[in-house]
Amino acid sequence: MHKRTSFLWAPVIGLLFPFLNTAVLVFGFGQLHAEASLADYLMFFLAGSLIGIGLVYFLRRSEDRGVFRTVLIAFVVSLPFALFGMFFGGAIGGVGIFLLGVSPAIFIIGVGYFAGRMLAKK
Repeated sequence: MHKRTSFLWAPVIGLLFPFLNTAVLVFGFGQLHAEASLADYLMFFLAGSLIGIGLVYFLRRSEDRGVFRTVLIAFVVSLPFALFGMFFGGAIGGVGIFLLGVSPAIFIIGVGYFAGRMLAKK
């Protein structure tokens, strides 16, 4: 691939996660968590930005269009796992959000990258 994905997309992806968290709370539980502080949403943003950095890293390493698509599909697959980990990791605190939210997402995106590379070589 000739075009490289910019790391400036990482904060944009990071902004996605506080909105997704709010959507899960509203549509899943029927209410908004009114006691959440700005620090909670900041943690979701920072964790989402780390996931965005991982996504952009693997997208930049993609040498084939098929690998690029596979990484994007893996990112979409990792979203529910990341949100679940962030949601329940929030009970532990900021460390839980990063540990339980970022780790599975980066792992799934990495597996998608290497699976795409294997499929592209065949």
